[in-house]
Amino acid sequence: MKLTGPQGNFELNILDYEYSDSADFLDRNWLIVSLVTKEGEQQSTRTLTFLSTWELEMLHDWMQSVIDNAELAPKLTFIEPTLSFCNLSDGKEHYVFRIRMSDNATPAWHDDDTRPYWLPVTPNKDELRQAIGDLARQLDKFPVRA
Repeated sequence: MKLTGPQGNFELNILDYEYSDSADFLDRNWLIVSLVTKEGEQQSTRTLTFLSTWELEMLHDWMQSVIDNAELAPKLTFIEPTLSFCNLSDGKEHYVFRIRMSDNATPAWHDDDTRPYWLPVTPNKDELRQAIGDLARQLDKFPVRA
């Protein structure tokens, strides 16, 4: 999933499940995630385990609700507070998101460990649709495991 804007770019890709198999339902559904952030000439790539399969579904559904003008909530957070999304869109054709990254998800150039990093992105409607489609493909590849 990729979101861009004049101030920065954000990319989220699922690489694999954290555990190939586990007796515990929760452990079976943690995902290894690659985050790529770009601001100006600075780019950072982080590989972390902080999202679950059902949280990936939540992100997909939340973004779909934004594009459908039926927003589920103005902010989306996850169990691990490393990443969150805030919708500041006007409800028309202009989409504005602030993506909060903290702890190990912060870009390499962010030098204040005590504060999260906020990245604004402003995808157009086509890009947001493409990001939603990409999330759906990643969910197909890494579904919730029972």
